[in-house]
Amino acid sequence: MSSRLARLSFATLLLLLFSVQTATADRRFYVWTYQYQTMPKDNTELEFYQTSKLREVDQNEYRIEIEHGITSRWDASLYEIFVQNQGASLKWDAWQLRTRYRFGEVGQYVMDPLLYFEYNRKTDPHAPNKLEAKLILAKTVNRWNVALNPVYEYFFAPDSKHEIGLDVGTSWEFHPKFVAGIESTTRMEFEDGESETQSYFGPTVSYASGGFWISMGVAAGVTDKSDDARVRFITGIDL
Repeated sequence: MSSRLARLSFATLLLLLFSVQTATADRRFYVWTYQYQTMPKDNTELEFYQTSKLREVDQNEYRIEIEHGITSRWDASLYEIFVQNQGASLKWDAWQLRTRYRFGEVGQYVMDPLLYFEYNRKTDPHAPNKLEAKLILAKTVNRWNVALNPVYEYFFAPDSKHEIGLDVGTSWEFHPKFVAGIESTTRMEFEDGESETQSYFGPTVSYASGGFWISMGVAAGVTDKSDDARVRFITGIDL
């Protein structure tokens, strides 16, 4: 456990050291759930992710994302994804494309809607491709926010399998710089007539200053097939 905490503390320090420029355009209140927002037109942001999966053999995943606002409601991103299993070397695992389109403006509908699409390709040519779609629904009332993300994932070529999921977050803005909340993330996988469910639940905090934003979430596994826990850090830097 002490080695796990040491790795997480070191990663947090690195994220803070790199977060030295202005960046609040795509600030995330949550680390698994998306809220209602896209990058402003012509703005570009660099984001760093670290996800630690605590289980029998721990795994750290690192993502580097470059994100750009195409219009005031439409953005796109490119990710490079690296993975390191406990006791093994860091390796390039996948690349990913993502786009979001925002409908209307805040408060125009009962819940503010946004569409999210993603394509993920592993570097292993024998691993399946993945397509993912999310409907992002969110509502902000004064300082309170709630966000719901129903998810569908399709893995294909070779073979095929399906996943459905739901990410849910709710938070309170204690100060413009500090937001805290709770969120849950669930995925149910369907393959060869069988299903498997992983669910996680825990707190999330987000801090933003003139130079950067950083969000952190800790989620405990709540089903038999879940990891013991997952920890995620995300930091954004405006370019």
